[in-house]
Amino acid sequence: MVDVELRPTVYRDFKGLKDLVRNEDPDPAPHAEKSFQEAEPVAGVLTDDDLFAHSMQDVTPLGWSAVPLPPSRPVEIQNPQGSEDEGLRLLTEFVIGKGSVDLTLSGEYIEGASHPEGWLLVDYLRSGRFSVQSHLDLHGMSVEEARERLHQFVRTSLMLGHGCVRIVHGRGHHSADGEPVLKEQVQKWLRSRRMSRHLVAYTSACQTDGGGGAVYVLLRRRSK
Repeated sequence: MVDVELRPTVYRDFKGLKDLVRNEDPDPAPHAEKSFQEAEPVAGVLTDDDLFAHSMQDVTPLGWSAVPLPPSRPVEIQNPQGSEDEGLRLLTEFVIGKGSVDLTLSGEYIEGASHPEGWLLVDYLRSGRFSVQSHLDLHGMSVEEARERLHQFVRTSLMLGHGCVRIVHGRGHHSADGEPVLKEQVQKWLRSRRMSRHLVAYTSACQTDGGGGAVYVLLRRRSK
């Protein structure tokens, strides 16, 4: 065991404070105060550029801002997954008509059914699973001529026992106002009471068959 010598704690009183104060400089020199110049009054209304120039008039330029910066190297963005190439490929295929674009997501798509059971066949009809047995092209026809040709075409198709036909109405790109007049009229005629009793369902065609410029029509089988 180690013996530790405990020394008594010494407390100093304030007796020496008087001598300490007497030895200090009683009147130290005051700190030098910086002199500020009063801002000159600004006459009139200044623009932001004029106000900035007035505020910076006493600023000394360092000169480095006039040195032209070295040309920067172009930043190359890596595309490891080829997402841009894939998007370009899809766009190219769409332009040449090879792409598989979901037409239902566009404003050109139309569909309908004359009976609740017809809605069960809409997906099959839209995907082109029914063989098109005849088609009618309404390009260049007036509304009256197109309606008469459509009614005649449906009657003839029913007599021949055709189940699925295609009607090309166009997108209206060559019409006077650029609106798809025949497309709207064809949809109206297919929903009419006179025509709907002969139909099961109709949808916009696949891209290979005209896309939004044509419609598949599934006809009812004639009862013998």
